[in-house]
Amino acid sequence: MSHEERLLDKESLLVREKKEMRRGLVARRDALPKEERKRHSQAAGEHALALIRRLRRSNEGPFTLALFLSFGSEIDTRPILSGLFAENAEGTRILLPSLRHSREIVLRPWRKDEPLTPGPFGILEPETREAVSPEAVDLFLLPGVGFDRAGRRLGYGRGYYDRLLARAGIGGIRAGLAFSEQVVPEIPSGAGDVPVHYLVTEKGWSACG
Repeated sequence: MSHEERLLDKESLLVREKKEMRRGLVARRDALPKEERKRHSQAAGEHALALIRRLRRSNEGPFTLALFLSFGSEIDTRPILSGLFAENAEGTRILLPSLRHSREIVLRPWRKDEPLTPGPFGILEPETREAVSPEAVDLFLLPGVGFDRAGRRLGYGRGYYDRLLARAGIGGIRAGLAFSEQVVPEIPSGAGDVPVHYLVTEKGWSACG
């Protein structure tokens, strides 16, 4: 077997491992009772807000947060948004991902009560066409199907966030947001997978590595 064939075989094995783990973790998340998801989302939101406050204090000037709006059985990010609005967190700019009019994630600013519209996968996103460079982001709060304590992240298999975060010049801190049931001993990972610096669950937030 040639070197190229070995590489292709290794990549094919990684894809199969990820697909199998993804299926199991989504099923595990879907099986969480609705009230438990709601309770744990609220607790995780409080921990995420604590991390945001900590990072914001050490930041000079405005703070830019890239968040996501939850879909399906994902951990609910509304408690984070509600907390930020309740704090009147002036100087915190919120960005949400958009896939309308683009094949890659575009980060668009969003403010309280501004209109949202369903994107290609039915996920709500800002109606505005205004875009902000990911280089301006101080903290990315990222979705995922699974994470491990080393910071490896398993997404949905389309690579949108990995391609976004791999761009040159992006120096923002990356934090994975998930239920503790989504944290496993080891996530299979390849060269194109971008890890996170922190994990946030209903049990608290912690540095990875």
